[in-house]
Amino acid sequence: MRIVISGDGDIAQQLVRALHRRHDVVVIEADADEAERFDQLDLQLMRGNATHPETLREAGVDGADAFIACGVSDEANIIAAMTAKRMGAAQTTCFVSGEAYVQSFAGISDSDGTMVIDRIVWPQYMLAEEIARIVLVPRAVDVEVFAGGRIWLMEFKLEPNSRLIGPLPHLGLPRGVLAVAVRKEDSFFVPSGKTELAAGDRVAFMGGRRALRELEDQFIRPKDKAAPKEREVVIVGGGTVGLTLAKRLEREPGLRVKIIETEKARAEEIAAELRKTLVLRGDGTDLELLEGEQVGRSHVLVSVTSNDEKNLLCSLLASQMGVPKIITRVNRRENVALFERVGIDVPLNPMVTAINVVLNSLQESGHKLLATVEGGKAAVVEIDVPASFGSTEVKDLPRVEGSIIVAITRGDRTLVPHGDDSVEPNDRLLVFATEAAREALDKLF
Repeated sequence: MRIVISGDGDIAQQLVRALHRRHDVVVIEADADEAERFDQLDLQLMRGNATHPETLREAGVDGADAFIACGVSDEANIIAAMTAKRMGAAQTTCFVSGEAYVQSFAGISDSDGTMVIDRIVWPQYMLAEEIARIVLVPRAVDVEVFAGGRIWLMEFKLEPNSRLIGPLPHLGLPRGVLAVAVRKEDSFFVPSGKTELAAGDRVAFMGGRRALRELEDQFIRPKDKAAPKEREVVIVGGGTVGLTLAKRLEREPGLRVKIIETEKARAEEIAAELRKTLVLRGDGTDLELLEGEQVGRSHVLVSVTSNDEKNLLCSLLASQMGVPKIITRVNRRENVALFERVGIDVPLNPMVTAINVVLNSLQESGHKLLATVEGGKAAVVEIDVPASFGSTEVKDLPRVEGSIIVAITRGDRTLVPHGDDSVEPNDRLLVFATEAAREALDKLF
């Protein structure tokens, strides 16, 4: 595919690194200093302003399969994407940072029915939704949803007294639940019948929502502790992510939400938009404020400012105060490993989910990337089984090391398969696979 990308910064760089080996990539870059970041990659680099039709014409937008606008200016991205579409780009994607642009341009078409912009991507909203899913499952460190909500992924960190410690085959997991990944210190793998789980392991499970609730009840929730009638969530940072998250959590019963925001004008602004959330003006790294508000008694703290250093310090203070679950925004992707090393269990980069959405839209084969796990070490992919494929029981399929079929969708029915279930022509498979296994899967179907 011929893909034209306009923009600078981390989004453009991550997209380019994911695409340049398999596609003909052209990058439009206005800043010479930023352009140096792409020097070692196999692509065509152009200097210029992507809002100018002449620049887009020189980049070959009229024959492009996809145009992606991901610069720092929402307005420039929108103009560039609309112009590229009118010049003939087959598919256009535009990154924005505010809800107003999503409402204004999503689904809008010209008089001839052509979409003005094919896809609007709002990373801050996607991050808020991801955080909300993790907040709502008390002990999970990651939660993803697939197949229209019929299949879930939940990842847990095993405590020393966990009932999930021991040989995996002997645990007696609920039917419809599969252990799909284990992270032991620096190693990460898809488990087998020989796997033994230990305290400190991070284990990802996939299955139906009802089956995973059963897993929570039997193995995750402490037997000697009743679930609290009301859980308190403290959000540090009242920017776009913090406000969007608070609005989302206000819809959930049994949650009491607070936001801590530094700037007075912003605190007043978000207080006017929220119905039940308590807005506090102050610094989330101010220990006196945190102690005065008894943050240590809260069930979850979410630090989502735009400053990594502040998010890290706030999270470490909350950890020292005894907050059992801490979710932290990490704006610079290279800082994720650092946050993990100092003990932050749920560090989230706001661009990961958004970039996966774009990469999924550019898939040419019957394999679609739905989500990445553990910083790209593994992924959940959707595979369309060809009509020419012969009916085969799951246990008789060639084994691809590092992968596991999690679900089979056939028409309106989705099932978590066992060895004697069969894969039929035109089925849709949900597969969990390590990075190395994904290439082998390409040859299987």
